Amino acid sequence: MPRIQHLLFVRHGETVGNLEQIAHGQSESPLNERGVRQAKMTAKMLLDWERDYHRVYTSPLSRAQHTGQHIASSLGLPIDTHHDLIEGFLGDWEGVTYQELDDFGFAKHSIRDDDFSGHSGESPNQLGDRVARAVSEIRSRHPDENLILVSHGAAIAHLIARLLDTKPAFGYQYLMHNSAVTELAFTEGGDKPELSTLNFHEHLPEDLKIDPRSRDRRDRE
Repeated sequence: MPRIQHLLFVRHGETVGNLEQIAHGQSESPLNERGVRQAKMTAKMLLDWERDYHRVYTSPLSRAQHTGQHIASSLGLPIDTHHDLIEGFLGDWEGVTYQELDDFGFAKHSIRDDDFSGHSGESPNQLGDRVARAVSEIRSRHPDENLILVSHGAAIAHLIARLLDTKPAFGYQYLMHNSAVTELAFTEGGDKPELSTLNFHEHLPEDLKIDPRSRDRRDRE
């Protein structure tokens, strides 16, 4: 019977930048109080997940590391860092507001062109390729283990689009809420993984469910 390896992707909890509507990309922005609560609730929820996981990997950015630390501590798992799980590089647009990002046409151009890099940052193809290589490397290190990977909204969305071979490479249809989980099953010898869970966040109370498309987060304070 073919071996199946499960990967659970977790987006970090809400950050100061998320609340302030700032696109930090690869810049640091720590979890805020609500983000810590989200991370702790996701960690607690995973205690009763339908399958066991054996190891946690995180992006090097503190928002992902702190989310991963809550999960690893709750589940009693070892935790490692892989640099290429980091968020997409926004180039000239690192640190601009979400509104400015819209005004620059970031999403519009990225959805239309998988190779768009007019911002001197990573294109959708470059981001998807980078994170896919990272996941392949991590899987090769632990072929007999189920793995939890804590990363970022765009990085995960682009990765899933790449793994499932869906277009556009921008992967907007796979955007996740803060601290939501998405699970993929990799069958040995299979062409592509099976998406079994996407953006699961039902364990969070309403005041902690942060829609990635929301523009009114300040109203939640």
